Amino acid sequence: MPLKKHLIEVTGKSLIACRECHTIADISINHLGVRLLCPHCYVTLGIWTTPSQVLDDIAAFVTNRKAG
Repeated sequence: MPLKKHLIEVTGKSLIACRECHTIADISINHLGVRLLCPHCYVTLGIWTTPSQVLDDIAAFVTNRKAG
């Protein structure tokens, strides 16, 4: 499951946050993969199997956001 774009927003400081509660997202890395989570709502904002997938997905999101 890639980045759930409909659940996130980008803050004025260019940080990814939960669109529902506006809390800055946390990242969890373990043997199962990488998760982007809202520490307030406990909503999963994205799941990847490798850190490189995270970087690619977020970089694409930021690039598309700047273009749009």
